[in-house]
Amino acid sequence: MAKKEARFVRPDSAAREAEAAKTTRLRALRLAKEAEAAVVKKDAAEREAAAKLAKAAARRRPGARQAAMPSEPLVPPGLT
Repeated sequence: MAKKEARFVRPDSAAREAEAAKTTRLRALRLAKEAEAAVVKKDAAEREAAAKLAKAAARRRPGARQAAMPSEPLVPPGLT
């Protein structure tokens, strides 16, 4: 015996509207979730950049340039 062919039944307008509303809600939820994830990622990047700046500032030695250029000339005594 041959199988019956499945016939496509067009949904009525109420069913189409319900499906469209569901799709719209799901899309809005997905977009909100992606936006929240983007904000979290941006905040993490800003914190990381601030930490790098703080670490670099802590590494700087204010007296390093002065040590390279002493205020007194390096002339042996007796030659001045």
